[in-house]
Amino acid sequence: MKLFKKIIRYGCSGILSGIAIGFVIALCCNLINQTNYFMPSNLPFLHRFSSVTLATLISTILWALMGFLGGASALIFMQERWSITKQTVIHFIVMFGLFTPLAILAGWFPLNFLWLSLYTLVFVIVYAIIWYTSMLKAKKQISKINRAIKENN
Repeated sequence: MKLFKKIIRYGCSGILSGIAIGFVIALCCNLINQTNYFMPSNLPFLHRFSSVTLATLISTILWALMGFLGGASALIFMQERWSITKQTVIHFIVMFGLFTPLAILAGWFPLNFLWLSLYTLVFVIVYAIIWYTSMLKAKKQISKINRAIKENN
């Protein structure tokens, strides 16, 4: 029950971030494409709904779910007994498995082999950067601790 409450708390803390990030990405896409009115996603996504307002509402819900997922999954990196590699791999599996369907539903890319392959490649590259950065940070912390130990001896 304690873990469930933590998941809910961390997940809820990510909802506003998810909405904000989703909106900013959509806004940037609108600016790049020089649209005359705000579109929360691409035209095929919009055509699924009776109005742009409804499409925006659904997009906002999807962005909130993405934010919830991001917030809740941050708990994985708090598992101190796990190695950085294990944390990163488990986080990757959780995020890829749960975020990908949300991204497809949000109309971020069509469901076909080429787009899914490109999306997967980007996901892998991002996680390789996360892992590498985490390893560098850990090495710096270890060096700092070792210097403090040597200074006290």
